[in-house]
Amino acid sequence: MTEGQSGLSRRSILRGVAGVAAAAALPGLAACNSGGSTPAAAPSASAAPKKGGRMRAAFIGGSNESGNILQNTNTAIDYVRTRVLFDSLVEIDTAGKPSYVLAESIEPNADGTQWTVRLRNGPRFTNGKPVTADDVLHTLRTHVSNKSSVAPLLMDIDLANAKKQDDRTVILPTRRPHGFLDLMLSQGIFIFSKDTTDLNKAIGSGPFTLAQYKAGQGALLKRNPDYWRSDVGGPYLDELELLTITDADARMNALKAGQIDYAGSISLTAARAERDNQALQLIIPPKWEWANFGAAMKRNKAPFKDPRVAQALRLAVDREVMVRNVTLGFGEVGNDLLGKHLPYYLDDLPQRQYDPERAKSLLAEAGMSDLKLTLRTSDYEYGLLEGAAAFAEHARKAGITINLDKVPAADFFADPKVFVGAPFQSANRKPRPLPLDVMFFYGSDALLPFTGVANPQVDGLTARLRTAVNDEQRRAAVGDLHRYLYEEGGDLVWARAPIVSAGTPKVHNVQSLGYPSFPSFRDAFLA
Repeated sequence: MTEGQSGLSRRSILRGVAGVAAAAALPGLAACNSGGSTPAAAPSASAAPKKGGRMRAAFIGGSNESGNILQNTNTAIDYVRTRVLFDSLVEIDTAGKPSYVLAESIEPNADGTQWTVRLRNGPRFTNGKPVTADDVLHTLRTHVSNKSSVAPLLMDIDLANAKKQDDRTVILPTRRPHGFLDLMLSQGIFIFSKDTTDLNKAIGSGPFTLAQYKAGQGALLKRNPDYWRSDVGGPYLDELELLTITDADARMNALKAGQIDYAGSISLTAARAERDNQALQLIIPPKWEWANFGAAMKRNKAPFKDPRVAQALRLAVDREVMVRNVTLGFGEVGNDLLGKHLPYYLDDLPQRQYDPERAKSLLAEAGMSDLKLTLRTSDYEYGLLEGAAAFAEHARKAGITINLDKVPAADFFADPKVFVGAPFQSANRKPRPLPLDVMFFYGSDALLPFTGVANPQVDGLTARLRTAVNDEQRRAAVGDLHRYLYEEGGDLVWARAPIVSAGTPKVHNVQSLGYPSFPSFRDAFLA
């Protein structure tokens, strides 16, 4: 697709990377199709829901925090705040399945060239007006025209020809066949009122309203007494206080000191240390939500252009040691592919083993003995820096020297061009449906080409998956692509591990809903 066709420049796609990187934690769905469920009652918790109280929760912030709805995915705390101020058309439920929120249905035509979004009758914004087709179109067009952080996700929608069929129905034509547009709409795209005049004060329909906000410090949110879906769950809290605490150890210390009730994304070291602390609870997501820890090699840049170098690096990491020493026993070994425990994941490929001697031999064949590399890494979340340090140690036995370029946590995602363009960097990519992984990461049209894997063969494989319309076709397409990536890709996944959070025993029903690093507090309560 050309820039003219998409209406988005390469620059706008890069601008979206930081936001997508923060929000791209969408889990695997039970079935990657357009069928969504109706809103269900809040899942049972360990105590009966109780109304009232203020919950204090701390998350990673950063220099690029913003109250602007178009930048809602800049940092973890921005996204957490947005999830309770606004509603999306579709979200991911606690079982990892698609669940319609503002939408009643989202259906494609036979070839995926047009999608129909039918809205629920009942949702209202906090200004009392109903959520309509005009609001949905206004939201999507505003994101694209302003080149927002999530605008690249909408690049396949022909918004110039999108239209309102009636107040509750939106027709979205696509520029090419697109089988997974409903999944794209669940990726951090929250609907705001067409009456919004200040994007820093956008009008939402969520379970909370904003009482106070200051970038770099946090926000105070109050329960929306007129929330349209309170009959099937929350909000239960009177107030939700979100605090910016960028350092993971500082968040844990604040929790132990009684200064907060919930600490997002704690280190596995802290989780192990506090495992038997009865004054705290550890919150561990299911395996399909675990992060893929490893590194991304830019296969279209030297020295990774040589497949022997990429293969040598895969053989130069001891995955069992990574699980034991880096994930502290919380994780499991990885096999250089994304999507484990999700539909269509290819399980029949042999597990890669640590073989430094074979790695040495491959590098000698490539004329790159005594290879020296710089690995971009950070302590943004636990496992990035720790895994990088362990990898450097393992690689020494293969004659590979890896120097670490440690980037401050607040800056790791700050410059999208650097983040996407780095030739070799740590990764902890969160799971999402495999069809979306394909569109995000591989091929000439990739939104986030971390590994630079793009050629006619890959484009053909991704095109097959993009147009796959049934389970058999999707399984075959993912299988063929996985076989290619296993041998020729640039992903090095040495372990998978949970993003662990912690709270006091009185905290209940904070739900990751596919995003362990930035959960939803819609149905949370204090018991």
